[in-house]
Amino acid sequence: MASLWSRGWRASRSVGEASRSLASGANQSKRVNVETSMIGPPHPVSNISPIVLVEPENEQPMERRLRLHHMAMNERNHQFWLAHNQLFEKEKDEFTAQRLKSGDAALGDGGTLSPDEFAAFYKDFLVSRKSALRSYNRAWLADISQYTWLSLQVNIRKLVTWKR
Repeated sequence: MASLWSRGWRASRSVGEASRSLASGANQSKRVNVETSMIGPPHPVSNISPIVLVEPENEQPMERRLRLHHMAMNERNHQFWLAHNQLFEKEKDEFTAQRLKSGDAALGDGGTLSPDEFAAFYKDFLVSRKSALRSYNRAWLADISQYTWLSLQVNIRKLVTWKR
C-alpha cells in the first residue's frame, strides 16, 4: 500500500474533497492545495497520521525550513513505527503458532494464548528491540528539539514584524 509520506499530494481541490481523499486513501500521489493544514486518518500499521501542511504563498525561508522539518520528522516516525509494528506482528504470529503447536501453551478465552504468555513475549520483544528503541528515542529528541527551536525562531520573527 502506497503511503502519503513517500509521495506528495499535488492537485488543487476543495478542503472537503481533500479530507474525503485523506480518509479514503485515494489519490495518494497528489498534493492537496488547501487553505489550512490537515491531519489524515492513522496508517493501519504504523498508527501515524499523515499531515498535509499548507505551503503559504509568502512563506519565509525559516517558515519553509520549519514546515519541511515537520514533514521529515513525520516521515521518520512513520517509517520507524511501520517497520517496528510489522516486525512485532510477524514475531507475535510466529510465537503464537510455535506455542500452540508445541501443546504446552496456557490457553485463554477463545483458544488463544493467555495474557501472561503474551506479556512474557512482549517483554522479550522489547528487550530484543532495546537498541533500536533507544536510537529512535534519541533521534526523536533531537528532532523535537530542532522543531521547537525553529518554531521559536519563526514565532519571534512574526512577533517582531507584527509590532512594526
